[in-house]
Amino acid sequence: MKDRFYDNTRVSSFRGCPRSFLYRHVMHWTPEHKSYALTFGSGWHEGMDVIWRELAKDPKVDAVDLAKEAVKAFMVIWKEDGHPSMDEMSFGDDQPWGFRSPMTALEMFINYIDERRSFITADNFELVDIERPFAVPLDPDDPTLFYVGRLDKSFKRMGKYYLGEHKTTTAYKKDGPFMYAFIESFSPNSQVDGYSFAARMIYGEKFKGVMIDAALVHKTIHDEFRFIPVERQFSQLDAWLWETHYHIAQIEANMAAVEATEPHDAYLAAFPKNTTTCANYGGCVYRDLCKMWANPIGKDCPNGFKVEKWSPFEELELVSLGLEKPDER
Repeated sequence: MKDRFYDNTRVSSFRGCPRSFLYRHVMHWTPEHKSYALTFGSGWHEGMDVIWRELAKDPKVDAVDLAKEAVKAFMVIWKEDGHPSMDEMSFGDDQPWGFRSPMTALEMFINYIDERRSFITADNFELVDIERPFAVPLDPDDPTLFYVGRLDKSFKRMGKYYLGEHKTTTAYKKDGPFMYAFIESFSPNSQVDGYSFAARMIYGEKFKGVMIDAALVHKTIHDEFRFIPVERQFSQLDAWLWETHYHIAQIEANMAAVEATEPHDAYLAAFPKNTTTCANYGGCVYRDLCKMWANPIGKDCPNGFKVEKWSPFEELELVSLGLEKPDER
């Protein structure tokens, strides 16, 4: 069985830049060191799991005690990504992590618990799942093709099912507190659409929509959170499904072209560069590689990178759903 488990990470990477997709998801090259922004976002997710689980069990749990438990989960990610422990850290604007630090996370966790306690402990609220993996078929006539992912939170409110998706951002607006562009970025949004598609299949007509649980990461402001509700009509999900099939077909066609490419070929006639994204988010990590090679096939993993395969099957633990592990590419 071939690996035809497509998640938002893979599809969005291809949509953004096919050549970046090649480096990350075909050659499996990733930077040796993760950015503090990515680490902070991942650690925030881990802390959210602790907070939602414990608040749902004990509505009166002490905010500071719970925040400390959330920071412990945050620090597991922080240290796994190679960043120093809190005992080894000094704090100030001159540090590489800046305001994205465990101490900022602790203060944010305390304020978040105060902000969300009444929502999570309300009588009309029921926490259904935390980090639920899913795999839904994309084509009823093709049993090998799945859209997969993991839902941050699933909950019921007033008899309807919702997904909760945690997002952190530095997009601060003085009278916002979030920039308009950040709020609008979730509609349309391929991840939200894909997760809504999956939730419709899992929960049926009782699924209402997605609640983006936004948290502002800022130098001095640590208490700004907002739910951004997003609902999708069936026609919008049908459009997402068509677009996803289109991009998967493009990915698999480009994969076939790569398999026919030799290292001595002058250039790679597959996975073209999208040069309009080279400077996005401070600059693409693969930008220098694109300058170096017209054909990267057969090249050794360069300095500053490591080989680390992104496998949706392994990453999302899809074996727990009874699915067969795919063959290695």
